[in-house]
Amino acid sequence: MLAISLVYYYFIFSQLRPSLIRSLRQSPATTTDLLDILQLKYRCCGIDNKDDYNNISLDAFPSSCCRVPNCGHDIDINNGSNNTISLMHTNGCYPIVEKYLTIELWILTGVAGLCALLQILAIGLLCILNQRYKKFDNNPKFVINHIAAGVPINSKNNKQGLSKTSEDTIEINQI
Repeated sequence: MLAISLVYYYFIFSQLRPSLIRSLRQSPATTTDLLDILQLKYRCCGIDNKDDYNNISLDAFPSSCCRVPNCGHDIDINNGSNNTISLMHTNGCYPIVEKYLTIELWILTGVAGLCALLQILAIGLLCILNQRYKKFDNNPKFVINHIAAGVPINSKNNKQGLSKTSEDTIEINQI
């Protein structure tokens, strides 16, 4: 996730602005529909500013650029007066979207980095625990024989295999 977010930020996101400008020049109607959503949500106009609409073949500014309802039809794009232009949003959408996406991407990168760090920490602690318990597995277990009639079971003198002792295996752990 961390790698994908960094690739997105440095390679894909850097191509967004030039792609939007090219799209606005080649197919203004489609791009304007896309920008309308952004312009309504973020209260902005155009990609960089309202002047992005000057060089394209539109009769009026999109209504989503207006601070008041439907001011775009009253404003001539090429000869807008200062009175009517003041009814429009002046900020472009790209800087606003860039700010929000950058913040969200850094939050996502931070969360992904924190998760990766916790996983590395957990793996390290598990390795330490594994090494600690391997030491106990390499040590033989202690056997204590209860002597019955003075002769242990594993004694060489007890060749008949008679059970004169009882054997209990216990494990001694160091804590």
